[in-house]
Amino acid sequence: MSEVVSGGVPGAVPSAVSGAPEPVGPDTAVVVRLTPSRERRPDSAPLVREAAADALRVPPGEIRIGREPGGRPRLGGAAEGLHVSVSHCAGAVAVALSRLGPVGVDVERLRPLPAVALGRRWFSAAEARWLADRPAEEQPAAFLWLWTHKEAIGKVRGLGLSEGGLRRPVPYPDGRWTHAPTDAPRPAQVVLAPVPGDPGMSTAAPRVPGGYLLAVAAAGPAAPGAPVVVTGPAPSP
Repeated sequence: MSEVVSGGVPGAVPSAVSGAPEPVGPDTAVVVRLTPSRERRPDSAPLVREAAADALRVPPGEIRIGREPGGRPRLGGAAEGLHVSVSHCAGAVAVALSRLGPVGVDVERLRPLPAVALGRRWFSAAEARWLADRPAEEQPAAFLWLWTHKEAIGKVRGLGLSEGGLRRPVPYPDGRWTHAPTDAPRPAQVVLAPVPGDPGMSTAAPRVPGGYLLAVAAAGPAAPGAPVVVTGPAPSP
């Protein structure tokens, strides 16, 4: 099983001065651990604890996990003040961690689906038109691109897809389109970009192997331009 490394050297970014890798952690980035899972509804607590301990380089026993009133995980102990978001789909679990501000993550397996019909039902008219204009072979991935971004932003807000979340505007892929072979070259670094029309919100879509789409969102003034580092054993297609 291969190791996911997206966003440059795992746990490091090039130094602006020397070009040598500098450590990257949840204080200055969004760290996402992507883990294979055969369970439909996996227990996320052990995965969150492992991801937080790995990101902070502390023993797992020093991580405390509680729940906010809405059910979102809340970290304590050595991870006090660390924001967390969890997503799971068939075959994979994603855990996002950061101190930059509230974070959201969503992962979906690429699969055949009636993308145009679903887009017309759930998305805005402009997004539905954009979706219908894509080549047929790209439409499922295009639908899931929009869906994962809406989910990730909704998790940052603590709303999910409720209160009009499916109509919430999200960025189109443009040059960041991830519908590409999993062995295609990855950018040297994936960074969060501001969401047009949504002040304070930033998103990124790191390319990951195994036939999955991943979207990450973060809120706050420190988020734009911050790197997103994805690690963990790669899920199988």
